[in-house]
Amino acid sequence: MKILLIHNRYSRVGGEETVVEFQRQVLERSGHTVLLYERSHDEIRQWRFGRFASLFSALYNRRAVRDVRRIVQRERPDAAIVHNLFPVISAAVLPVLKRGGVRVLMTLHNYRLVCPIGLFYTGGEICERCGTCRGREWNCLFHKCEGSWSGSFGYALRGWWSRRRGYFSANVDRFLALSEFQRTLLSRYTGIPSDRFAVVPNGVDPALMPEPSAEARKAGRRYVAYAGRLSREKGLDLLIEAARRLPDVEFRVAGEAAEGYTLPEIPKNVHLLGKLNRRELADLYTGAKALVLTSLCYEGFGLVVIEAMYYGTPVVVPERGGLPEIVERGDCGAVYTPGSAEALAERLEELLSDPERADELGSRGRQRVAKHYHSAIYTQFLLEQLERP
Repeated sequence: MKILLIHNRYSRVGGEETVVEFQRQVLERSGHTVLLYERSHDEIRQWRFGRFASLFSALYNRRAVRDVRRIVQRERPDAAIVHNLFPVISAAVLPVLKRGGVRVLMTLHNYRLVCPIGLFYTGGEICERCGTCRGREWNCLFHKCEGSWSGSFGYALRGWWSRRRGYFSANVDRFLALSEFQRTLLSRYTGIPSDRFAVVPNGVDPALMPEPSAEARKAGRRYVAYAGRLSREKGLDLLIEAARRLPDVEFRVAGEAAEGYTLPEIPKNVHLLGKLNRRELADLYTGAKALVLTSLCYEGFGLVVIEAMYYGTPVVVPERGGLPEIVERGDCGAVYTPGSAEALAERLEELLSDPERADELGSRGRQRVAKHYHSAIYTQFLLEQLERP
């Protein structure tokens, strides 16, 4: 087949960009032709009126519509897999694909079909108002979910506009959810039948996973690790509080601080490593007694979880969103009460005091990756959705 990938890159490379590249590689390896239409959030800096102009480009970008129409006419793709569309590309490209006879799939990296900011989280707590209340997307403005009035207005407007125009409900043939939790929640709040959603979790390609260094393997497991964006919704404050409760345990934190986020006071047993490349992350996982996720919002999936599991590292995740599905409700990883530093510290203490249990969870996690999250399994799931009538 000839498959078109469409993605609006963020300012900082993150999990979505990793998945787009992963999709491209597994599809090409399976013998398919992959076309990529990609725009970047950074383009806005070169636009006249910049951010103000992006408010309108998120609703309808004439150039993106023209580009996609030309690709459809010239290349005749069999299918398109859509990722992020905002704020440069706009959802207005979806009817162009549909009219061109292209089968349209959409990978759901977050919950933006319902929640304008995609997190179901605002004001320091889980929020599902845009699924349950009148006004829908305008709750984002009323509660200033993006952090500023202007930003929240823009997010609310593009969410409302896309829904009222029926861009997603009328033009996407299949929504690719990352978990059963995500499929159930989005189907309930959008009214789109659940059979139009398929669960296709993210995967790991062993060919792309670096071997840890000899030094990391020799040193053994000796600290608790965290990898990801440093922000409030990712629970960095929670992680720091848990570290304070375990002063004799070393914590190593990889990642960059989100824009506008001020780091809390860092205790002596926490070491900030900054952004790491893939080889450095392999060493981080290999040397960790456990990897923790502290997300307060509904995580889409959490690539770092299956990456750590691939290296045999026990993982500890909150009982929230789709994360418990990844670790089989605790069968191949530990779970704790979300938002509770006390519960997290207790779970870590239990794990660190029982090395045999930790090794068992690490081994089960690695087996689960091979069985459910291997790139070959991912490719099979993806092709099934692409080839469906």
